Amino acid sequence: MRISINKNTDLSNKYLRFLKWKIYQLAEKFGDLIYVEVFLNSEGQSPKIYVANIRLGIAGKDIILKDRSKNLWVLFQRLQRKAQQNLARQKQLNKEKRVDFSRQIYQEVL
Repeated sequence: MRISINKNTDLSNKYLRFLKWKIYQLAEKFGDLIYVEVFLNSEGQSPKIYVANIRLGIAGKDIILKDRSKNLWVLFQRLQRKAQQNLARQKQLNKEKRVDFSRQIYQEVL
């Protein structure tokens, strides 16, 4: 799995390590991730609002997540929750497609 982080803001390494840790947790739980691209920006001066766009590369269409927050920890945790929900939904859809496909093959054999 390839992780690419592009940032247009000053962030300390602890935030980047935390983000990578969250991504690796997703990769362990859902083995479908091929690549992850993260784009971080900040808007405004006081208070700064952080904007994150994440592209999760999976087989088929990519999953794109967007969120914004004043707190980076909250931002990363919300994005992880969204990613888990989307990956679980995608996993369930793929499972249903496999079951339907196997039923079609079984009916054609009979």
